[in-house]
Amino acid sequence: YQQSSVLTPELQERDPGNRLLARGPRFRADAEVVRDIALSAAGLITHKTGGAAIIPPVPQNVLDYNFVYPTYWTPATGPERYRRTVYGFRKRSMPDPVLSNFDAPNGDVACVRRVRSNTPLAALTGLNETVFVEAARALALRVLTESAGHDDGARARYAFLLCTSRAPTEAEQQEVLDLLKSQRQRFADGWLNPREVATGDPAKLPELPEGATPQDAGAWTLVSRVLLNLDETLSKY
Repeated sequence: YQQSSVLTPELQERDPGNRLLARGPRFRADAEVVRDIALSAAGLITHKTGGAAIIPPVPQNVLDYNFVYPTYWTPATGPERYRRTVYGFRKRSMPDPVLSNFDAPNGDVACVRRVRSNTPLAALTGLNETVFVEAARALALRVLTESAGHDDGARARYAFLLCTSRAPTEAEQQEVLDLLKSQRQRFADGWLNPREVATGDPAKLPELPEGATPQDAGAWTLVSRVLLNLDETLSKY
């Protein structure tokens, strides 16, 4: 299980079908683990064990369709909101849309083996779902605060490392920096409000380390959304 999934020409020739287990498995993590990966990279995850289930945020139209009273479905707040996904409340008649998009099985039938798909819905969920956006904002602040250097290069390396557990190559680091530059330009051109991107509130200032600006927080939030959705971030290699 701990073998690398990298396939070399020699291994391809000797064991093309992997019948001799020449390489390890490579697959996208299960739905619950995908969410936990994002929370862990962002530094938000709460490792508390046991206790009552937590209510995750669900789009209002899903609640309306399933006749769920607002007072009944109140999303958790604070550290409880970011507990591991295994502690999330599940309703059999209302599959969690986030987990469903990452192929979590419904709770009304037995599932002996999960099917893994790769669809635009999963990517859109990782980019736009409430908790994933909160994770991107937290990751941006973590990078601005904890990075060993205050230059964009050091921050790009640290952000990539947090998401993929390895340092980026020079080409990969340059791609991150190019993306960062393009997002800063969007703020400069007035297409986006950096405060709203970084906090969700156009009038609220994010809590930033000395020397950082709302534009930095907003740009790194948008970069973090991409890094948290990389195939290498969400897959077991």
